[in-house]
Amino acid sequence: MNAVRSEWTKLWTVRSSWLNIVAAVLLTALLGAQYGFSLAYDNSHRAHAESQPVGEFGASVILIVQVVVAAFALLSVTSEYATGSIRSTLQWTPVRRNVVLAKAVVLAPVLFCYGLLLAAIASVTGGLAAGSWAEWDPSGLVADLLSVAFYATVAGLFAAGIAWVVRSTAGTLTAAFLLLLVVPLMLGQSSLRALVWIGALLPGGAGQNYLTGTTDPLSPTLSALVLVLWAVGGLALGSRVLTRRDA
Repeated sequence: MNAVRSEWTKLWTVRSSWLNIVAAVLLTALLGAQYGFSLAYDNSHRAHAESQPVGEFGASVILIVQVVVAAFALLSVTSEYATGSIRSTLQWTPVRRNVVLAKAVVLAPVLFCYGLLLAAIASVTGGLAAGSWAEWDPSGLVADLLSVAFYATVAGLFAAGIAWVVRSTAGTLTAAFLLLLVVPLMLGQSSLRALVWIGALLPGGAGQNYLTGTTDPLSPTLSALVLVLWAVGGLALGSRVLTRRDA
């Protein structure tokens, strides 16, 4: 419990956490408005226009802003290595796996709320920009908000897990960027079925399938399971590396 309280304090007393949130909020608002205006423009210039639930704006935006969310999570680990404070942390909590667990316990609810906030902002700005083409269905909006929050949580925990392995901010952010965005996007557009499957099994590909409700090649339920396995596996690997390697 003391380790959890310590990690909570460290998370909110560093400037990078607040700067990250401000940047994500601004980027989310801009992207949400852009998607909304694009929908309104497209619908006004096509013969068979269709409206869109506002919650889908949040799902679309998080696929881009997820890198910023991942940065929020991984900085809680890599910043300690950058400043050397990891040595003090491990002296206060000698059982190293408890340090990984404490950070995960703190990050999980924070990331969930972070995802809810960003999804809500994107939904509102996108819906207002789309005007009459936006559908404000409360039940659908709640489901979309919770889906984005879930994805933000598991994606962030995965980033935190690999941060324990890589230990540098630049290296971890690069790995997260590739696995969450670039590589799944490239493989998903391949004409080879095997590559499409590989992309769907990566965290970014599973997240896209989960958020968009795509059933090919994996259903949203199986995609959610893949995401959980990546998050748990990343944290388990990080805990093992921290236990076996000097800080």
